[in-house]
Amino acid sequence: MNLEQANTAIRTAWKMSLVSIGVTIALTLVYASGGTLVQVDWWNWVDIVLMLALTFGVYKKHRASSVTLFAYYVVGKIYIWIFSGAIIGLPIAAIFAYFFFRGIQGVFAYHRLMNDGGETAVEYSV
Repeated sequence: MNLEQANTAIRTAWKMSLVSIGVTIALTLVYASGGTLVQVDWWNWVDIVLMLALTFGVYKKHRASSVTLFAYYVVGKIYIWIFSGAIIGLPIAAIFAYFFFRGIQGVFAYHRLMNDGGETAVEYSV
């Protein structure tokens, strides 16, 4: 993976995460439409904040954030499927997971390439 491909994978990962956050916000508001926002499970709000923090980390090219985003998303989906008793939205979840995984690859490639390029730049400047 070259630097351009790495940056594209990273950019796609955080944009897909924003889409996921948007869907979560929309569903949370739909759930709340039957009553008040207080009746919505508090975990929905924590999920939104956590996903925003991880998305910002991926945007800033943090390796830990990209890995955590992928793991959090996949484990969260499995948890929902187990406790709901139905595997709903598997194809869409697989697409999101794919782009989050590509984000991991992009972040690690980015850092590898920047470290290689940084050492090369130092060698040539001497």
